[in-house]
This record gives sequence, structure tokens and C-alpha cells, in this order.
Amino acid sequence: MNRRIVSAVVAVLGLVVIVLAVCSATIWRPSATATASLAQEPDQPYALVEPGVLRLLGSDVTVTATSEGHNVLIAVAYSADARAWLADDPYVSVTGLTDATVLASRSVTERCPAEGTATEAATASPSPESTASAEVTAESTASAGATAESTATAESTASATGCTPLTASGANPAGSILWQSAVTGRGSASLDLDATDPDLVVLVATDGSAPAPTLTLSWLRPVSTPFFVPGLILGGLLILAGVGGLLFDLQVRRADAERRRRAAERAARLASADSVQTITMPRIGDPDRPLTRREMRDKERAEAAGEEWIDPRTGAVSLNGIAAAPAPPADSAAQDAGAPRGSAVLPGLDAQATAAHRSARELEEDTAFAVTEADSAEDTGEPTEEPTDRHDEEDNR
Repeated sequence: MNRRIVSAVVAVLGLVVIVLAVCSATIWRPSATATASLAQEPDQPYALVEPGVLRLLGSDVTVTATSEGHNVLIAVAYSADARAWLADDPYVSVTGLTDATVLASRSVTERCPAEGTATEAATASPSPESTASAEVTAESTASAGATAESTATAESTASATGCTPLTASGANPAGSILWQSAVTGRGSASLDLDATDPDLVVLVATDGSAPAPTLTLSWLRPVSTPFFVPGLILGGLLILAGVGGLLFDLQVRRADAERRRRAAERAARLASADSVQTITMPRIGDPDRPLTRREMRDKERAEAAGEEWIDPRTGAVSLNGIAAAPAPPADSAAQDAGAPRGSAVLPGLDAQATAAHRSARELEEDTAFAVTEADSAEDTGEPTEEPTDRHDEEDNR
């Protein structure tokens, strides 16, 4: 019983291991595509993926932008070109991953000079950013003449922090010559990109007046299933072991049942043998026993052929169905009394049977038994003496 239970448990455990291995390669298998999106829709007209973000999880990346009811643009450019085009426009900067499915982002609404290097950078070489900053400052000063109170507030803030607020220009990025490649679409657009170059960035926008579309980055990644093949092998071995144990238990049970059956049959035979009475076999020469079928057939065959038949029970001889008594010995009283010689020609026959047998063999008295000379001459060609009948001589005696 214990062996059968253990075998069944092992077989079931093998099935469980196989099911878990298949689940690890299908249901629980990590996706071959890692996808990350912005946590919320951008509140600025442009979204810029910073350098290095495109190749965080692989060099092959798919950029998808979606905005209901607007034309969507995905533009690929180098970092310097993209920042030169943005100039003083505010944008959403995508800086990395918050977790496996969410992109980290921040809104850039002002430009602050680098600490300790702003003056040096301005005197050393005018960069596109400084030139754009000067132009934006001029435009801000012109606007300040129209709105004195706003300009005074902005100037006071800028002088206090050293940062310049960015103002949306509403420019449409479509058709710019700064892009390495660009894809547009109505409602959504998608672009497959090889981000081997770490300086590549992506700018997504609509027409420059509406907020930027929702951004999603997808990377293809290799996914392994290390537990699938070992699980199948282990589960198969456990199933084989369990089934083998069950078959062995079945074979043992059958052998025990057969052994018990043979023991029961042997016990039954012994019990029946003890209950049967022993019958003594008849001894040969017993006159009271009946003839066997074989003895009856021998007797019938001898009677039909006219032959002698000896009764195996008594030794009596019968001829033609007539039973004869055993012949007396030579020194019997009958011979001493002067019984005629030849009365016992056939041993075992009584006097009446002997007389009948002799009468059938006696010759007629008027016919002499002799061999004539003619007969002898015909047989041998020589004359012979007439022989004396041996039977007559015996009779004369």
C-alpha cells in the first residue's frame, strides 16, 4: 500500500513540475518587449528625449507618439541641433526611467546659467544657446514695454535667481532642416530607431500650439526561459519513476494473488484427499472381482475366434464359451484309479468336455489310416512300407 501511494505521489509531482515549467515559458515568461511611457500627458508643446535615454534597454528602440485629433511629428536629431531649434521654448525633458514601465520626465520652463561659468562661456565663444538667450531677452524687453507690470516682475525674478523664463513661440517643427529623420501621422506615429549613437535625441510635437503627444518607448530584449527544459526533464523522470513504481506494485500484487491461489488449491486438494476413503485394489486371482473392460474384450475376441481364453481371476481355461476346470496333476487319484490315458488332452477341461473333444477327433473304425505304395511312389518315387497309425497303436495300448 505504501509503495503504491508513494508511486502515485511521485507521478503527480512530475506532472506538477511539467506544468510549472510550461507556465514559466508561457504565462510567466517576461515579455520580449520592454515598454515605458510618460506617467501623464505633457503640459508643454514639445517633448525632448535626452541623450542616452534611447539606448537604456537596448540599441533597437521604437518611438510611438499619440495625440487624438492632431497631426503628430517624431523628429530625430543630434542634441545640439534639437536645443538650437527649441531656443527659448518650454518643453518636457525625458530623462530616464522611473521604473520598468514609466519614463521619468520634468518640465523645463526657464533657463538658468551654469554656476561660475556663465560669464566665461559668454566671453569665450558665443554658443547657439547664448545667442538664442540674447534674442529672447530682447524679445522679452520689447514685450515688457507693452506690459510694464509683468516685465517688472519678470526682471525682478530674473535678477534674483539668475534664470530666464522660457516663452512658447508656437512654432511648427515640421519641415525643419535640422532633423536627421522625421515621421508624421494623424493621431499617432511610430518610428523604429537604431540608437547606437549616444548623442541622438528625439523631439515629439504636434503643430507647436497644442500640448505635445503622449510618448512611449519600446525596446526589444532577449528573454530566456532557464527552467523550461530542466523542468520538462525532471518532470518526465518523476512521471516515469511513478508509473514504474505503480507497474511494479501491480506485478507484485498479481504474483501474491497467484501464489495465494495456488496455496488455496493445494490446501483444497489435501483436504479432499484426506476425506476420500482408500479402496483396496483387487488382487490377481480373486474370483469375486468383476472382469475389467479389457479382460471382457479379450474374452469376447477369443470366443469369436474359437480360441482358448484363460480367466485371469482363477486361471480357468474356457473354449468356445465353455469353462473347464484345471487339469489334475499326473499323480492324482483319478489316474491311480485307472483313468484312461489321454483323458486330459486339454488341461483344465472336465471329463465331459474332454470326451466331446476326443469324439470330434476320433477316426472311423472302418477306415484304416495307411499310406499306399502308389501314394508313396508318387511322392518319393520309391516303394515304402505301410506305416502304422500312431493313434491306433496308442488306442491298442
